[in-house]
Amino acid sequence: TEKSTYSDIINILPMLYDKAITGTKLSMDKNVMNRINQRMQRADCIDIYGTGISYILAQSAAFKFATLGMECSAYESVNNHYLAARKTKKIVAFLITFTGANKAVINTARYLRATTDNYVVGIVGRHNDEIRQWCHEIVEIPSRDSLLSLKVMTSFTATTYVLDIFFSLLLSQRYEEHVKSSLEMITHE
Repeated sequence: TEKSTYSDIINILPMLYDKAITGTKLSMDKNVMNRINQRMQRADCIDIYGTGISYILAQSAAFKFATLGMECSAYESVNNHYLAARKTKKIVAFLITFTGANKAVINTARYLRATTDNYVVGIVGRHNDEIRQWCHEIVEIPSRDSLLSLKVMTSFTATTYVLDIFFSLLLSQRYEEHVKSSLEMITHE
């Protein structure tokens, strides 16, 4: 509120983060997550799409996946030439929309599903009826309709958590290679 103090805020924020993560964890379908993981493990590369702040999340996740040697890029829109040139690659495409109703992301999902062999995964908020039809899988993040900016914090935290789960699953399958490349990197430094 307008009366919240520094002490109030540093005590409330961890509770908001915890609520976002717990809500996401409870809403996840283990079978869906396993199917996505299996596709991701066999993928040649990962593309992550978002707009606005979700594009920032896409960039952050792309950086993390790249540290594991996985070819990964973040995009705000479709690059038709890129997709045409990579038609033979096995691509997992993650699409992020906090609401589930972002028209640009829905159009991206529609395009990817209609014109590519990409495995399309939506990480989406609850208003996802339209995008759902264009995705192979949906991971729903809890999102609240709110007049305050707290919805952004909740959605941001939930989406980061989901992407970090996929990063960790990929890391666990490539653990030995990652340790070896990390040791080589340290040796060269």
